[in-house]
Amino acid sequence: MNKSDKEQFENILVLTDIVEADLMEKLLNEENLPFYIRPWRDVNFDGMFAEQKGFGWLMGRKADEEKIRTIYAERIKSKSNNL
Repeated sequence: MNKSDKEQFENILVLTDIVEADLMEKLLNEENLPFYIRPWRDVNFDGMFAEQKGFGWLMGRKADEEKIRTIYAERIKSKSNNL
């Protein structure tokens, strides 16, 4: 987590799983971009809907949205398409 109380964060991406979340956390920290990963956890259902809904939201500043989406497209999605 890398969230300041003074900044307004918006939902930018839906992360598919914890692996994507971990990779994006590493990449965004390297770029020094503020972000927050908000997982969808429901103790009652123990992750039952994660396959349908995804892992959770990647949230960030509106000003950084394009850069975050570019990092995701180039470093995460391009690799999964090559598998």
